[in-house]
Amino acid sequence: MPLAVSLIAPSSFTAPEAIDAGLRGLEALGVEVRLETPLQAPQRYLAGSRAYRLDQLHAAFGDPETQAVWAVRGGYGAAQLIDGIDWRRLARSNKPLIGYSDVTVLLDHCHRHGVPAIHGPVAKAAAGMLEGSDDERRIVRQQFEETLALIAGPTVLDYPIAPWAEAPTTLEGPVVGGNLATLASLVGTPAGFRAPPGSLVILEDVGEPYYRLERALWQLMHGGALDRAAAVCLGTFEGCRPYGDTPLEAIVAETLAPLGLPLYTGLPSGHGLHNRPWRYGASGRIADGRLSVGG
Repeated sequence: MPLAVSLIAPSSFTAPEAIDAGLRGLEALGVEVRLETPLQAPQRYLAGSRAYRLDQLHAAFGDPETQAVWAVRGGYGAAQLIDGIDWRRLARSNKPLIGYSDVTVLLDHCHRHGVPAIHGPVAKAAAGMLEGSDDERRIVRQQFEETLALIAGPTVLDYPIAPWAEAPTTLEGPVVGGNLATLASLVGTPAGFRAPPGSLVILEDVGEPYYRLERALWQLMHGGALDRAAAVCLGTFEGCRPYGDTPLEAIVAETLAPLGLPLYTGLPSGHGLHNRPWRYGASGRIADGRLSVGG
């Protein structure tokens, strides 16, 4: 019996042709995709009104014939849904929400409410299995196959990681985090991100100049979001413009210095070609240049 997933559009509007390409990619993996028609009822730059997107999310989690709920893309809009979600209803379904970027806020709140969540490629990215070079198609396919394995059951995946300057060779804790700009935008709101005690916080972003990344990190840190974290792990920062010769890692390390948080780099997680999935909130262990995350 093929794996079936419910597709949702909780954030920005997605071009129909991009959705179609993503569907072809998922179907090439043998995934049965279910979606409401129409998937989108555009309002401004959003995929639909708040009520429309909430109804779609609840319907997707309520479908007894699918094993996961997959966001078609990020963008903006997911935070608007938080206080309207029936979390007990979602928890009863016991199926994961998959996505990243703007969907970070939903992943974090899923974890808080006992709903499984996977930080991984959005559905439209499955088009990458059918286009580009052979190597690019192979990389994207591996990431989607890993995501399907996480949907299927407990799976341990490991990822390359490197300490920046002085950092413990071994650390353990729950793995959380996601898009830096999205998390920073929630500081001071009821939806604000707070790293659990001893957590390994993954951060990534796209298209932001370094000064904006520093500003977002400063906001997160001084808003108390990282007070109980054990470490920060940097994913990819695709298309983020540097300032002079100062590496981003040095800026992050300097900003985090008052908290004494160790910094690790090199995780293949973010908006670039390399965006491997990880189970949000699962136990993680850093050792021997690898981060292992339990399913």
